[in-house]
Amino acid sequence: MAWVLIVCSLVLVLVACLCKILHGSSSPFRNSFLNTGGAFHKRNVLLVIAHPDDESMFFSPTINYLTSTGHNLYVLCLSTRDADGKGNIKKEELYQACEILKVPLQQVKIIDHLDLQDGFGRVWSHTLLASIIEEEIMSYGIDLIITFD
Repeated sequence: MAWVLIVCSLVLVLVACLCKILHGSSSPFRNSFLNTGGAFHKRNVLLVIAHPDDESMFFSPTINYLTSTGHNLYVLCLSTRDADGKGNIKKEELYQACEILKVPLQQVKIIDHLDLQDGFGRVWSHTLLASIIEEEIMSYGIDLIITFD
């Protein structure tokens, strides 16, 4: 009898997923992300990450969406993740990942500031971060910032 309950539960989940997919594809909000309505408007998007590899671990689908839909994506990495002495390797890995994700390398910037070094217990200056990010916003006419805590 338990197997009938399991099968019914799986069928219910499948039906719910299909409804979500079918409804989502006809939703008027589906294509509104980064679009002002009417004609397509290419946006300048700044992705702010703390370390190399954050772009791959947390943002690959977002990066793929943005680059495949023609938006200008800029990646700002705030450290080299050099706490373990592998900062140069991590920088190269970031550039390789961005190349694979179709982000032009001239739109990738890695900060190696003495006050933004990686490590447990290190606290970064909010004022310094705001200044660096503001400079990027002004330099590239950024419309949208994407980051995470």
